[in-house]
Amino acid sequence: MMKVFLVDDEIAIRENLRNSFPWEENGFQLLGEAPDGEMALPMIRDLNPDILLTDIRMPFMDGMELCAEVKRMMPWVGVVILSGYDDFSYAQKAIPLGVREYLLKPITAQELLSALKRVAGQIAEERRAQESMASLRRDVVSGNQFLREKLLESLFTEEGDRFEDEQLMRQMRAMGVNLAAGCYVVIDVAFSLKGEARARARAALSALAEATGGSVFTCGMAHGARALVLGDNEQDAEERAYSFASSAAHLPQLVNCDDLRLSIGETVRDYYDIRRSMQSARHVRHTAAGQGEGRRIIGVGELNDRTTLLNSLELSPLYERLQYAPAEELDAVLAEYADLLGSGAEGRDLAMGYLRIAAVIAARHIVSDAGADPQDVLDEALIAEALRAEGLDTVKALLLAAIRCRDDSGRGLGQTPVGRARAFLSRRYSDPNLMLQDVAGEVGMSQSHFSTVFAQETGITFTQYLTALRIGKAKELLSATRMRSSEIAFAVGYNDAHYFSYLFKKQTGVTPSEYRKSNKSEPESKDNETTAGASPENSKRISTIF
Repeated sequence: MMKVFLVDDEIAIRENLRNSFPWEENGFQLLGEAPDGEMALPMIRDLNPDILLTDIRMPFMDGMELCAEVKRMMPWVGVVILSGYDDFSYAQKAIPLGVREYLLKPITAQELLSALKRVAGQIAEERRAQESMASLRRDVVSGNQFLREKLLESLFTEEGDRFEDEQLMRQMRAMGVNLAAGCYVVIDVAFSLKGEARARARAALSALAEATGGSVFTCGMAHGARALVLGDNEQDAEERAYSFASSAAHLPQLVNCDDLRLSIGETVRDYYDIRRSMQSARHVRHTAAGQGEGRRIIGVGELNDRTTLLNSLELSPLYERLQYAPAEELDAVLAEYADLLGSGAEGRDLAMGYLRIAAVIAARHIVSDAGADPQDVLDEALIAEALRAEGLDTVKALLLAAIRCRDDSGRGLGQTPVGRARAFLSRRYSDPNLMLQDVAGEVGMSQSHFSTVFAQETGITFTQYLTALRIGKAKELLSATRMRSSEIAFAVGYNDAHYFSYLFKKQTGVTPSEYRKSNKSEPESKDNETTAGASPENSKRISTIF
């Protein structure tokens, strides 16, 4: 089943395509939707659709900019433009961006279905071609590709001298490859695929590198592959490196590879220091693997910043959960751990004892991280009581003391980039124009770097986190106030009340009005959740004309 993502700033078109178009019965799945390109881009990266269906003229980031970014990050995605503007100049711009169909509004459901089927057929044919070993061999030996990769391998050897490196650069330039750049980053791509599966993965990485237009080059290695990323400056090189790594992790040939690890080395300014970047990338791979690091993408910066794991009793997970957690989350975390440790009568005493010990260790570490002495902050009598008390009240009091110490020191959420991002989002979530790049800029990271680190550290994507934060705030307002749904939508960062209602139901399973009824006993205000301007006649018309 081909997966489709929809981007259009017209709510009526999105709603009718979502609700009335025969997606699944024709072999398609509508993965998600967004009202503009900026909101769509991180969602597309996360959801990895096969086909992008997008309007051209939209606020913030228009369809052309979105197509350019998608082509750069995920060149295998088929793009269909749905536009109300019969402007040949747009069609001309669309051609080099990999756009496969250009449809003019208004369009019937049958016309759209035909276009989607054509694109789906093209994608399926391309995938069949990639599965052909003959095609892979032609790709590898075509032109100077094979020789280029062999030359690049020599740049990734342990030792080399400037004369040999200069010779390599001249040879590559003679083949039309210019390796001169402001900065360089090496990505170590490790996977255990063998035989044809390995060949397909390497060919896919090579094709992805070719799609960057000369900013990334790859070659095969014994453990998988390596990529050399060229950038104009440090920020540009980092952005390109994390963007390429994120795209590589989504490649169909690698997405199901359980042991895939993309290790990003340090950024170097000198061409002759590329080996240093390679060595640091390899070090990241070995260190992360040795410490049981489960992330698919990790850079040398994240490895250096990682908190040292506790060895005693393997109780570090509780400390890690509470290390930056706000005080109001403490009850939920303790309840979760109590449930996980077991509620059966036989092992409950042992489990609770385990939890109490974990809490004491966590409290001491939190205080130490704040730069204070645990003996000065944590009362010994309180610790003793926490270790022997029946319930968790004393445990909670101990941890609250540690969390207050941490917050007073200014080392709470603001200590790590992701922590600073969460704190920033808690202040700015109501801004409807808030975008990923705003948060990345706040913590001093490139968009791709921040997006990768945030997702791997929190377990969810930036878009999912922001949506959950906004919906959570909306629940509070629905339960505690008489504000209308449209007012709540604006208060939590959505200019479009219809889109808010759609997201709310998708997240909670109920509409805002239904949620309010089940969570508030007093009379509610009248909510307007119907589609603006959708008379029966209009609804009937736009179900077939989009």
